[in-house]
Parts: sequence; C-alpha cells; structure tokens
Amino acid sequence: MRIIFLRLARKQKERKTIGFYGVDSGVGTTHLAIAAANFAVNEWGVPAAMAELGARPCIRDLDVCGQGGDHFSIDGVDFYPQMESAQMPQLLNGAYRYLMMDMGCDENCWQEFLRCDLKYLVASFSPWRIRQAETFMDLHENDHSINYVTALLTVTGNVYEKKKFQRKYHVPVRTIPFVADPFRLAKDQLSFFQELL
Repeated sequence: MRIIFLRLARKQKERKTIGFYGVDSGVGTTHLAIAAANFAVNEWGVPAAMAELGARPCIRDLDVCGQGGDHFSIDGVDFYPQMESAQMPQLLNGAYRYLMMDMGCDENCWQEFLRCDLKYLVASFSPWRIRQAETFMDLHENDHSINYVTALLTVTGNVYEKKKFQRKYHVPVRTIPFVADPFRLAKDQLSFFQELL
C-alpha cells in the first residue's frame, strides 16, 4: 500500500509534455492524445490538458456546451484547440502535470514535437498504409531527429511487420489497444496508458 502511495505522490510532482505526431492523417493521433489526457486526470487524479497544435483543427467540435474562449473542459481535462507555438509557455508554466500535445501530421510542428519530454509517433501498419510510415522515417532519419522518438505507436499491423520496422529504424514499436471511447477507458486499456505516461 505504501509503495502505491509513493508512486502516486511521485506522479503528482512530475511535470511532463507528451507529444503525439501522426506520420499521416487519419491514424488516430488526436484520439490517442485525448485518451491519454483522460487517463492522467481520471485514473491518476493529476491535472492534465490537451493542446492541439496541428494545422487541421478538430477538437473545437468537442465544445458542445459552447464554453468558448481559448479553452474548454470535459471531465476534468482542459482542451486548448488551435494553439500556436507562441502560446505554449503559458501552458507549460501552468498548473498542469501532464500536457498532451497533438501535433497532427503538420510538418511545421516537428520542432515543437522534438521539445517534448516523451515523443510518440502514431502510424498505421495496414498493408496499404505502411509505406507512409517508412517514407516518414526515411525522411527524418537523415537529420537524426528520429533518434529522439520514444516509440512508434500503431493499432494495426502484424507482428512480423512491426519487428521488421523496429529493426530497420531502431525505434520501439508498440501496439495501441482498441479504444472505442477516449473519454471512457476500459480496465484492459489502463496498463497501456500507465506505461505510456
């Protein structure tokens, strides 16, 4: 019991930025960032926010209550749609212990992504989409920035393709569990998010 309390106390003192960057559009980057923020707030009880930095805004539509302003809240998570890099110091110096940063697949957000404490690439390993992941890795392998990535996350793909990709690019590949609702995580998904953060 004491060990659990000490781990929770340590989690409450940490301050981390977690970047989620999609190697292509439609791979679940925003969905994953929302789920991670909800995990931090609702499972660990620590203040968390999600900032959307990508060029293709989509979380503004979640503000069904019309809270307006520069942010809104759902289930204890603060959402900041369409943030600019210049606005980030305000959030970074705020009360949040975990700041999920959804970069989408916007190349203009790459440098901001590299500044995050934890950096997760999100990709699809479906047979018709794995080439996009390889092209992305080849592009960034030349500037060595890919060496700073924490892991590549994917829902799809077979074990053989994941191992082959991992060997070729020297980036850990982890499987994302199927999350139907990023606001309501199931018990079997909690261990994934615990390891992620």
